[in-house]
Amino acid sequence: PIINDPTINEGSLAISKDGRSILFAKGNSGKATGTNEVNIYFSRFRNGNWLEPRPIAVNDPDSYDGTPALNVDGTTLFFSSNRPGGYGGADIYTAQLNRRGRWVDIRNMGPEVNTPANEMFPFVSEAGELYFASDGHPGLGKLDLFVAEKNSDGVQVVSNLGKNFNSNGDDF
Repeated sequence: PIINDPTINEGSLAISKDGRSILFAKGNSGKATGTNEVNIYFSRFRNGNWLEPRPIAVNDPDSYDGTPALNVDGTTLFFSSNRPGGYGGADIYTAQLNRRGRWVDIRNMGPEVNTPANEMFPFVSEAGELYFASDGHPGLGKLDLFVAEKNSDGVQVVSNLGKNFNSNGDDF
């Protein structure tokens, strides 16, 4: 199979609005042509088949890059990475889709969203709210679910989604 390989860990996928493109995390193949880490791959549906997945340019070869998500119009990629230069653990980053179809302008979402611990599993609602899991923001347990919304000054304000969504375990 082109996408689901029983010998490789794959998951956390983002589907384009038209359903013809996917981004997903894939890793731990251990092969000489692969990596020992998790990276984000892209595939497009053409002529009734999915094309061979290819790693995208946002991947840092020595880091974990996973849990991709797209904004509603598919022009901004959100993902989690433990690359150097972050705030610690895994941070949430963004990348912009340019006119040539490449992901560019990789940016860390900053200390309002990211902590010295882990921020992962981003999801962007149609209204533009960023939902994510974190074990660094104050919560009820291990990973909790949070929402980041911009206030009137354009600053991201993070709120815990509370007991209806979170427990003392990992919630993501």
